[in-house]
Amino acid sequence: MDKDLMKIADLKEKLPIRWEDDKLADFLQNFVEKLTYLNTLLSQNSYVKETNKILKYIIQDATNSTMVLLAGMTGNGKTTLVNALLKRTIFSTMEVATEVNTIICYGEKEEVRAHFLDGQVATFDMDKVELFTVLDTSSAKLLRESLDFIEIFICNDLLKMVTLIDTTPIQVSGSESAYLKETILNRADDVFWIFKHGNPIIPAELNLLKKLKDKKIIPLGIINGLDLMGLNEQAIIASYESQLSDHVRDIVCISSKEAFDSLSANDDEQWNNSQIELVIKELEKTANNQAKRLSYLQERFIHWLKRFQTEIEIIPEREPYCSSLLILKEYIENFDMRQITEAAQNQYFSELTEQYKIHSEKFKNVETLYQLIQVMDDKLFNKHRPIISFVQQAKDYLTKIRDYRKILQEYEALYELVDKKHQKTNGMKLLKYIFKNGNDEVYFVEKIEILNEQQQILERKYHLLKLEEEKLLESFIKVKDLLNNIVQEKLSWILKDCSTIALQRKSENAQIQNAIAKLKGFNSIVEAKNFIIKFVNDCVLTDGINLTEEEEIKLQETLQTIESVEFEYPSYIRQYEQIKPMTNDQFQTMVAEENPFYPLKITEDNILIELEEPPEILSLRIE
Repeated sequence: MDKDLMKIADLKEKLPIRWEDDKLADFLQNFVEKLTYLNTLLSQNSYVKETNKILKYIIQDATNSTMVLLAGMTGNGKTTLVNALLKRTIFSTMEVATEVNTIICYGEKEEVRAHFLDGQVATFDMDKVELFTVLDTSSAKLLRESLDFIEIFICNDLLKMVTLIDTTPIQVSGSESAYLKETILNRADDVFWIFKHGNPIIPAELNLLKKLKDKKIIPLGIINGLDLMGLNEQAIIASYESQLSDHVRDIVCISSKEAFDSLSANDDEQWNNSQIELVIKELEKTANNQAKRLSYLQERFIHWLKRFQTEIEIIPEREPYCSSLLILKEYIENFDMRQITEAAQNQYFSELTEQYKIHSEKFKNVETLYQLIQVMDDKLFNKHRPIISFVQQAKDYLTKIRDYRKILQEYEALYELVDKKHQKTNGMKLLKYIFKNGNDEVYFVEKIEILNEQQQILERKYHLLKLEEEKLLESFIKVKDLLNNIVQEKLSWILKDCSTIALQRKSENAQIQNAIAKLKGFNSIVEAKNFIIKFVNDCVLTDGINLTEEEEIKLQETLQTIESVEFEYPSYIRQYEQIKPMTNDQFQTMVAEENPFYPLKITEDNILIELEEPPEILSLRIE
């Protein structure tokens, strides 16, 4: 259970005991505590929002004073009666009907609380009552269209005993049917039905009273307009009794107008003549009948259980439960195949990682032109014309370098041979020799001429290589950035392939985690289901008041249906947690961080090969 759930022990202090009968008070205290805890559980899931809203009303009504609904046709004086009972003008005395169902209850701070159809609640000052109830402006009408009902909190001693519900006028459909809003009717512990002398009782009204009687709701009949009856009072009352005897439990006659008028005149006699005290006595009688009230609250809860049963039965067949469970089941049932797929993905990822490492280090050890050419022979670069051209140019350059050095080596070898022979013959190095006339000098002259011919070749090749170097450097500057860009682009593609695997794995994991999260959202409903089974068995069926045998049987059937609803997802979630599926951790590690890119850093100085200058030409002097 979540740590923020209110415990029953915490709730107990918040619920006042209002009744003298200890048994009734204790049962109701326990009953409301359990319902409050149940409401806390169900409030965690929006799927049963409306059902939980009805439960909240049952709890609210159980903790309020006894709720009495005032009903009647338009113009029968309900508004005036309320003002008279509260001994002040709460509602407008204009000849207009109340436009919104209103619950009038006790409150130290006087205010209006508007309950909107979307579940929002807003608080207003008392001067806004007419805005909600009777004001005939376009903005007021627009506001009332979105209203469910309003609560008016008034500091009045009568409201400590009873809460009054002032309904909108009875809605008539045709000549035989009338309508009273079910949600408001169900919240009332008792109904006082107001008739008005001079206003006929229409068939639709009688039919509605008959329907209420079928529901075991038998209201008190209040005949308003006593001041208008005159000398025919007894005959008029007898006429009403003959029409209403089958529909009301009793009849009282009052004049709400006289009662209200007596307040401003401070006329006790007029107040007494209005006989409004009869209504107050009936209110006291209803408030004191706590056994009946508790029985009705219990009945409302049993009806609520039937609604909860319907809600819980269809959960496994509706979204988001249905698709989320399917995703989880398929994951568990196909886990072996998924492991094979993930192993293949891991193998491919390893290959990509190795490729990334190789390419990121492609230029790491390149320090010479020859090493660069070796790297550039890779097929990665052979589609780029500037690179192909540079490679060919570099290879030609190296070939010419080798050719130059070969001739230079031949020159140096011949020179060394002639020099050694000259030293042996003349006792001095060749370059220091001043040739003399003689036959032995012919050999040396011929060799020096050969050396000088080679020197001329070297001189020409050297100058050509210098020109070649300039062109090579120009080409290198152009291709250096291109080489780095090509490798970086390749690395990006490798990372993209890695990301594709990671994204696929992440998407699959997100899908399963999302499904599990949605299913866990039903934990509170499963817990509420188990709580209801225990609560109803231990409390309602065992200690419940005034349950008939038929009601007990129906309640047990409802409970069995609720208990039979199976939620499969907890076992699948446990299986998921036990198999410890593969995570995305290895894919989340940045390959680039583990294998940094080494760009081509070789400089122009590294590109050029140090080239020995050609020797000087040998000059001959013969004396």
